Amino acid sequence: MPVRMVLAVQDSRYVEPLLDYVQGSSFGNMLHVTAFTRMDAFLQYMTEHKPGLVVGDRDMLQAWLEAAGEDARHIAWLLLSEDGGALPSARGGEPGRGAAIAKYQPLPQLLEAVLAYCKGPLNGAVSEPKRHSGTTPVLGIASPLGGCGKSTIAMNMAKQLGVLGLRVFYLNLETANTGALFSSGTPESEQRFSRLLYNVKAWQEENIAKRQAGAQRPEMPDVELGPFIVKHPGMKCDTFAPSQQVQELMEITEADTGLLLKLLAASDEYDLIIADTGGCIEERTLGVLEGADLLMWVLLDDLVSMYKSGVWLNYLESRHPELFRNAMGKSRYVMNRFTGQLANPLPWQASGLDGALPYIPSWKQVHQEDLLLCSPIFQREILKLCRALLEKPGLVSFHADGDRAYG
Repeated sequence: MPVRMVLAVQDSRYVEPLLDYVQGSSFGNMLHVTAFTRMDAFLQYMTEHKPGLVVGDRDMLQAWLEAAGEDARHIAWLLLSEDGGALPSARGGEPGRGAAIAKYQPLPQLLEAVLAYCKGPLNGAVSEPKRHSGTTPVLGIASPLGGCGKSTIAMNMAKQLGVLGLRVFYLNLETANTGALFSSGTPESEQRFSRLLYNVKAWQEENIAKRQAGAQRPEMPDVELGPFIVKHPGMKCDTFAPSQQVQELMEITEADTGLLLKLLAASDEYDLIIADTGGCIEERTLGVLEGADLLMWVLLDDLVSMYKSGVWLNYLESRHPELFRNAMGKSRYVMNRFTGQLANPLPWQASGLDGALPYIPSWKQVHQEDLLLCSPIFQREILKLCRALLEKPGLVSFHADGDRAYG
């Protein structure tokens, strides 16, 4: 049975092309759409029916949520957002079972996001996200190579999981933070991140002094993360504001990184933390190799890249043998810019490929940063990779039909 969906958008120029596309594509077998452009007709229909999902603009959803009250809590909805503002709320300020997706995007991508939010074809209902008990899992993304697309992969994973309704924190530990291209961070936000680093280092110095004095040391610092976190509307996740203070970032140690990961995981505010690393043997990367629950190594299928990957992994093993052995037990290997056939042997450390992501020709010369987050082909493959890497070890649970993910 298809998902019973109500589309409530006041602009008929938006509704009609979408309906035409659904009816003429394979989505017609998966979605049964009832559309409204008039507020009164929509509100009257909702008093008599309980669809599986309501997708609408802000005004239509707000009017329905206020009119329905507690009844709205039993129906899932998606806001077609243009501005990334706050979600509309039901009577009493409760947000209900809602999320937001971009209103203007390619129709296949839009409809895939709608289906991904649904529980499945059995009854058209949407399942509630489940919270993790205990600490939040950490996915570390690393590479022995520069320029392999590691950060593009990390940011697209954060975005796609956020679209599915998971609460994701994106921790960028690069010296030159790629996330700055997608951020509207201000000097004040940079100072906030600098303050956080100061607090982390100060606590560790106090801890060392207490240990030398034989005093009892707390396991976790009393550092409040909330003031330092910003919401990233483009990536649908939380993050720390990017800092341009290169020297300050270079001084982040392995212990600093481990402590940041512990603070984020212990907050229990997120379903997944994605840690984007810098160079292979930088201290920040070593901290992620130690603290991550799962490591994803990004490789490229060309002779020079494979050779360099093997050399750097050998160096990591010789300098940090115990850390290397622990890391290999939780490592997965993903080939980026894959063209369909492996031309070069993998580094000996990799037992085999655990996933592949396609080459996107339009990214050969990117002139607009948002293009890196808007490729339907890449987003589809990112979702497949997330399911393959995160479900089996139990970091993130996906429903059996593979459409709706929850943490």
